[in-house]
Amino acid sequence: MLIKNNSKAIYGFNKNPFFSIIIPTYNVEKYIARAIESCINQNFKNIEILIIDDCGSDNSINIARDYAKKDLRIRIIHNKKNLGTFQTRLEGIKKIKGEYVLFLDADDYLDFKACEKIYCKIHNKEESNNKADIIHFKAHYLGNKNSTKLENIKHKIRYILPTCFSKKPLKDNKIVYNFFLRSNHFPKFTLWDKCYKRNILIKVNKILEPITANITMAEDMLKFFVIASISKSYLSINEKLYFYCLNNNSSTQNINNINKRIFDINYIINILPIVQKKLLNYKYTKEVTQKMSKNLKSLIILEQRFYDLDNMGGVDIVFTNSLDYLKNYSYLGACIASLKYWNRSLTYIRIIVYILSFGKIKL
Repeated sequence: MLIKNNSKAIYGFNKNPFFSIIIPTYNVEKYIARAIESCINQNFKNIEILIIDDCGSDNSINIARDYAKKDLRIRIIHNKKNLGTFQTRLEGIKKIKGEYVLFLDADDYLDFKACEKIYCKIHNKEESNNKADIIHFKAHYLGNKNSTKLENIKHKIRYILPTCFSKKPLKDNKIVYNFFLRSNHFPKFTLWDKCYKRNILIKVNKILEPITANITMAEDMLKFFVIASISKSYLSINEKLYFYCLNNNSSTQNINNINKRIFDINYIINILPIVQKKLLNYKYTKEVTQKMSKNLKSLIILEQRFYDLDNMGGVDIVFTNSLDYLKNYSYLGACIASLKYWNRSLTYIRIIVYILSFGKIKL
C-alpha cells in the first residue's frame, strides 16, 4: 500500500505480505544500504523486510532506521545479545508474516525482479498444482573493488564448479538426495539462493530448537539439510536473481576467524546425531548425516591450511593423526589430508593452482 507523508511517497505496513525477506545484520555499514535498496525497489511490492540487529558496533542499524522511517514494510528486530547467523535467522523466522521467505546476507543484494519472478514461478499451474516448498534460483558472484586482484580471482574460482541446481521439479526424498547424495560436488546448501514456504521454516525451527550455540560457519548446511529432508516439492528458476559479493571481512572469509570456524564446524558434527534422531522418519537421513560428517571433517582440516599449526588449541583432539602430518606440510598437506574425508574436486583445484603458482596462490 502506497501512502503519502509530508509530500514523500512511502510504503505503508502490510499485515499480509507475500514475501518476507530476512536480513541478519552485524557490522555491515558499508553494504547495508545496498541490500535494503535492492529489497524496497523490488518490482513486486507485497513484501516485508526484516532487519535483524545482531548487536554489532558500527552504524548499520542507524542506516536501517533511516530507511524504515520512509518504508513501513521494514521492521527492525533487536537481538538481546550477539547470537550469530544461525540463531539470528531462527529469530527472524519467528517474526515473519509472509507466505514465502527469502534470506539475504547484508553484504549481498537481490535483482530487482527477484520477487516478481519467484511469485510467477510459484503460481505457474503448468509446473505444479500446489505451491512449491523450495524455489531455487542462480546467483552472480561478484568481486570487490577494494580487494586485491588475487582475492577476486580466488572468489571466482571457488564457485566455478557445478552445483546441484535441478532444472526439473523434484518431489519428496528426491530433493534431499539431489542436494546431498547425487554427486561428490560441493553440496549446494546455501540458504540465500532459494525461497522457502513459511510453514516449512516453522517446522525447521522446532527441529533445531536444541541448538543454542552462536555459530556462523556451516550453519546453513545443517539448516538446509533439515529443509531438504522435510520438503515435499521443489521448483527452480534458471536465472541469476541474487548477487553474492566478496567481503573479506565476513566471518566465513576472514582468515583471522579460523579458530571460530573450526569450533562451529566441530559443534555441528557433534549435534548431527541429535538432528538425525528427529528426522528418522525421512528417507536418506542416515546416509546424509554420515556424508555431512565426513564433509565437515574435511572442512576442518582445510580451514587449517592457512593456520599457524603450532597454535591449534584443542582441535587436535579430533584429528591427531592428520595434524601430526600437517605440521610438516602446512597448506599442501592440509589439502591432501582433507581428501581422506571428502574427495572433493575443488580441493584438487586448490592443489593444482598452488603447485602451478609455486606456492603463491592459496585458495
